[in-house]
Amino acid sequence: MNIARLIVRPLYLLAGKVFSLWARPVIHPETPFELITDRDAAVCYVLETGGLADLLALERACATHGLPSPTSTFEFCGTGEHQRVVVLRRMEGVFYRRPSKTGSQRLRRLVDASELGEQNLLLIPVAIYWGRSPQKERSLVKLLFSEDWDAVGRTRKFFATLLLGRNTLLRFSHALPLRSIGAEGRGSDIAYRKVFRILRVHFRQRRAATVGPDLSHRRTLVNQVLRTPEVRRVIVAEAGDDFRKQELARRKAEKYALEIAANISYPTIRVLERFLRWLWNRIYDGIELNHMDRLHEVAREKEIVYVPCHRSHIDYLLLSYIMYVEGLHLPHVAAGINLNMPIVGGILRRGGAFFLRRSFKGNRLYAAVFDAYLHQILVKGHSIEYFVEGGRSRTGRLLAPKGGMLVMTVNSYIKNPHRPVVFVPIYFGYEKLIEGDSFISEMGGGQKKKESLGGLIRSLKSLREHFGKVYVNIAEPIELASVLDRMHPDWRDYQSDNGERPPWLAGIVDELGRQIMSGINSAAAVTPVSLLAYVLLATPKQKIGIDELRRQLTLSLELMKRFRYSDSVTLPEWSADEIIKHCERLDVVSRTRHPMGEVIHMTERTAVLMTYFRNNILHLLAVPASVACCFIQGQQLEHRELQRLIRLIYPFMTRELHLKWNFADIDDVTSEAIKALIDLKILTYGKSRRTLVRPPAGSEKAFQLLMLGQSMVPMLQRFYLVIAILVSNGPGSLSRQRLESLCQQSAERLSMIYGLHSPDFFNKTLFHDFIRTLQDQNVLRRNARGLIEYDENIERIGADARLVLGEEIRHSILSLTMSEGSKQDKE
Repeated sequence: MNIARLIVRPLYLLAGKVFSLWARPVIHPETPFELITDRDAAVCYVLETGGLADLLALERACATHGLPSPTSTFEFCGTGEHQRVVVLRRMEGVFYRRPSKTGSQRLRRLVDASELGEQNLLLIPVAIYWGRSPQKERSLVKLLFSEDWDAVGRTRKFFATLLLGRNTLLRFSHALPLRSIGAEGRGSDIAYRKVFRILRVHFRQRRAATVGPDLSHRRTLVNQVLRTPEVRRVIVAEAGDDFRKQELARRKAEKYALEIAANISYPTIRVLERFLRWLWNRIYDGIELNHMDRLHEVAREKEIVYVPCHRSHIDYLLLSYIMYVEGLHLPHVAAGINLNMPIVGGILRRGGAFFLRRSFKGNRLYAAVFDAYLHQILVKGHSIEYFVEGGRSRTGRLLAPKGGMLVMTVNSYIKNPHRPVVFVPIYFGYEKLIEGDSFISEMGGGQKKKESLGGLIRSLKSLREHFGKVYVNIAEPIELASVLDRMHPDWRDYQSDNGERPPWLAGIVDELGRQIMSGINSAAAVTPVSLLAYVLLATPKQKIGIDELRRQLTLSLELMKRFRYSDSVTLPEWSADEIIKHCERLDVVSRTRHPMGEVIHMTERTAVLMTYFRNNILHLLAVPASVACCFIQGQQLEHRELQRLIRLIYPFMTRELHLKWNFADIDDVTSEAIKALIDLKILTYGKSRRTLVRPPAGSEKAFQLLMLGQSMVPMLQRFYLVIAILVSNGPGSLSRQRLESLCQQSAERLSMIYGLHSPDFFNKTLFHDFIRTLQDQNVLRRNARGLIEYDENIERIGADARLVLGEEIRHSILSLTMSEGSKQDKE
């Protein structure tokens, strides 16, 4: 044996040198040494199938990260092993390679020894994926060389190593203490089978999470969709008993399915990965990824539905790129049919995109085909990505969730709940947007430009600009089964013979949408740009002295730490000067020198665009800023009065900003915000601790309190504007549509005269949601003619709003509403 080792060892080292010249696997996690929790325990690696290439890859990884060599000898409970590697499914045979039926004898010896000795042994599973490409029918290249679910022979492994050595993933898993997973007192055979089964299940789950489930050919998947009872039922309902009409309807359904279905191509994905890597390096300073451990934890055993916020068309590409680089299989991405452009649509489809129309209304057959397609990819174990907002946010706030995709996902799970489903909210934080100019135009009333190949080519000039850094934060996953159990415990017993959805599904979807939006906001990334925008847009002309700016940036960061919205929120660990210089480099602000101190300012066009980034983080300080806002006009307020005022506006705040707290908890949240402001000496107690007092007028702290409160003033101005227009016109005189139109026009005029002329202030959606909230609270009602009615309570609400609005702006609003009311009288 020693002579054989003397002969083989030099050959093995030579093979390792040759291997290292070409194969360079990506290693996850970046510091595998930290996975060894017990430094005194013996270490043994576990490979799924083994082979020389896998052993060389593991040897290289261990040498790089200071881990024990897999070919070194080790002693464990009296057994001397000449290698610290266990191969779970060792291959046997000379010409026809197949997994051995006897299992790993080394693992059996180690389990036997652990039953008798006191020493602990750590088994470290190591999964190695050459090419990471799932098998796809009729694709000879993938069958020969890429990673799939079949055991492979020497020839295929050789070509896989040769061709895909630089596209290989080596993943260390957490160490498994052999003693903790044994079967004490039940015999070594039972202990061995238990350990073997745990390792086998671990590798199967890891393969599903990394490689993805087996991919059926697109045509096969389409045929499965057409054969589903729901699609066939709709075909019969539309065509009746006429077989010719049934065939025409079937062909139409097939056309719909082909229009929808993705056609994943891993050669295309590898080309896209290299292109996107170049693109990110070209336009961004980097991608900062946070809380990724949450995703890896659920990916092993559960099916993931990615539900990110939708800021930019970059979102699609960025998330798929991250999943690929992180060693997770690519999600099927729901994309609007507007992106199915010539050339581009085909590339996106091969990258995992499936396309859907903006509306299914009036087309039962299309709805049934899409529903069946989504069900098929879910039951096959594919991860999915879609944007519950429906479209990109033009204001930087999250949009109200749309229920369509959620309804189909939840209904699919209810029909087939075998594999657990988790929704993973994801927050994207950009420092500049490629679509920034078009967003401003659309919000200002400009027509949305249709996506086209020509428009895409014209947008390439943006690649010459610099867009800062991108922040991607993974929120806490949401277990679908837990939501169902809490809201409808008997959901597993639901049966439907005709394919109808459960009558209680709408409530589940509403709650799920609320949790997703709240989860996204709870994982917000405070970027240097969004923080500076938050501060500078609170000034009247978007100008501020540099010393005041430094103090306000520092205060805002400190307040976010003291009034912690969520542990998932990430803050920049930069000084105020570093934030200012970074924003200067991105052409967000400029500085003008002056003998009394430099002045930082931004142009009006930039300021309008910066409202988008301020709105990204507005929710984080909404409650303390609302408290500060109450002191803009008043010197002191009682604690209980502050709580009452925040209770009054909280339903409108949470509708606009998707805040996470329940209404029943808002008094406690307000008290936490007050405490944080007192700790920062922005507020103080009066003679009795029931009264809160603002700092003396003209002081530095008074200025900081005013600046903080200004961020919530636009919302309160809209609040007062709606009330004033209603009161001016009287009950039963305005329809909801007319009220929204008057509010938008009045807000635009106010914005032009008194503040920044930003479309964000007079966004019609904000007024729509505000009026909807008043209706939900029964403050407003619609009569038989569809006109809005109200009672005297609305005037009391307006009186409270006057407490925090300046006299000039209140008079301007009233003059606008009175003039509009007189126009109504003349008409």
